[in-house]
Amino acid sequence: MGRRAFVALLLTLACAAPLSAQARGKGKAPDPITGTWKGALTPEGAPRARPVTLELTYDGKGKVAGTMAGMPNPADVKTGTFDPKTGALKLQLGKAGEPAVLLVLEGTVAKGAASGRMSGDVSGAFKLTKDGPK
Repeated sequence: MGRRAFVALLLTLACAAPLSAQARGKGKAPDPITGTWKGALTPEGAPRARPVTLELTYDGKGKVAGTMAGMPNPADVKTGTFDPKTGALKLQLGKAGEPAVLLVLEGTVAKGAASGRMSGDVSGAFKLTKDGPK
């Protein structure tokens, strides 16, 4: 292979790689879960809601991981799932560093908002909004 042919091949490959990467990204739905979520947990009978912030990560295969701030103790997601077909979200939360599940959030996600019921040590409702791209 001559020098000119080799350089032409390298230039072709250099131009094709970004186009191939763009083509793979097309049609891929944005991640509806990963990011910062802010909102409130409203226990039944409580005079006011408790503001919370969750940092969530979605693996694209159904599993959700993350943390929650705003409660007396930091919490993490012990088990989390998301079904993109139905929008169903379930997060089992507990104190960071401890295995026990103390709070379960079950609801739906649509257009950057999540809402539903909470159960466990406290019952009630939750509403969250995703910061940034929905």
